[in-house]
Amino acid sequence: MKVFLSKAIRINGKNWKLACDSTNSQYYPLVFYSHAHSDHIPRKIPSTDIITSPITKLLLENFVKNYEDGNFFDSYSIGETTFKQKPSGHIVGSTALIIDSSEGKLVYTGDVSMRDKGFLEPFIPEKCDDLIIESTFGSPDYIFPPYSEVIKEAQDQISYYLENNIPVVLMGYALGKAQMLYNAFSHLSENIIMHGANFKINSLLLQENIKGGIQATAYTEAKESEFLSQSSSWILFTPLKSGRDFFFSYLKKKYDAKLFAFTGWAISDNYNYRMAVDHSYPISDHADYNELMEICKNSNPDRIYTIYGYVTRLAAELRKQGFNATPLSKQTILDSFF
Repeated sequence: MKVFLSKAIRINGKNWKLACDSTNSQYYPLVFYSHAHSDHIPRKIPSTDIITSPITKLLLENFVKNYEDGNFFDSYSIGETTFKQKPSGHIVGSTALIIDSSEGKLVYTGDVSMRDKGFLEPFIPEKCDDLIIESTFGSPDYIFPPYSEVIKEAQDQISYYLENNIPVVLMGYALGKAQMLYNAFSHLSENIIMHGANFKINSLLLQENIKGGIQATAYTEAKESEFLSQSSSWILFTPLKSGRDFFFSYLKKKYDAKLFAFTGWAISDNYNYRMAVDHSYPISDHADYNELMEICKNSNPDRIYTIYGYVTRLAAELRKQGFNATPLSKQTILDSFF
């Protein structure tokens, strides 16, 4: 197999060609979308065969143009080569891809996580010949505390404010992080409100009976009905932005709301100051450094390609552990003979 980066992660076999997580609408004979985050999908679906999960397919139908041009498959085969998916533990609907053929077995993780978040099936590594793994937090600087401990600490702080009639704003990406936050914190208040972006995705999940959706009121409705002023013990879920943003400055001034940010980058000491938030917690839907190393060790591949993020650092750390690891860049073309 040949692996290279050219507007997408490209994997070429003896009689097939695949593009993984292409963000452009260029035609490829076969495409795999690991999940529905905007940095992994195009704005317009190309007219070709597409491997993706049923949930990602549903999200694409609602997020992108030309959805009807794609021919969607849960699994796929070309001759003796099979393409199968397994949960990647990143967000709702996210999957990794396993390619199995006479040339060997290759696993592409997409964005990945092994942590148990309570509602998503985590990624489980499996032995392979080649592993293409994300590197978002592929540096020893990014080792997160145990997930349950961080959640408990945040729950205690949120409960303190609510018990003292101080509303809280919980910030995380509307698709992925938000569902983690709903699962962890929505039980702390009967008054759950959502920003428009969150409410749109949440409504779709509820409509399709997909895990991750909860009952909530749209922010515009809560504001128009003056509910926000009449009650102080509410939780508002929003996308993650700087607390200096006009919307969040308004919430702080009008309702004395406290801002909570949830992101892996919060492990940095000065994150609260940089983002102008009251509290931040290192919670991520990506694997941290230790998880990435564990995936590689349990997969025990002959060759590892690092992508997305700290590609050079992770590859270097893996080589120290005896792995044949190479950062995948636009200049890298690798042939694997299994």
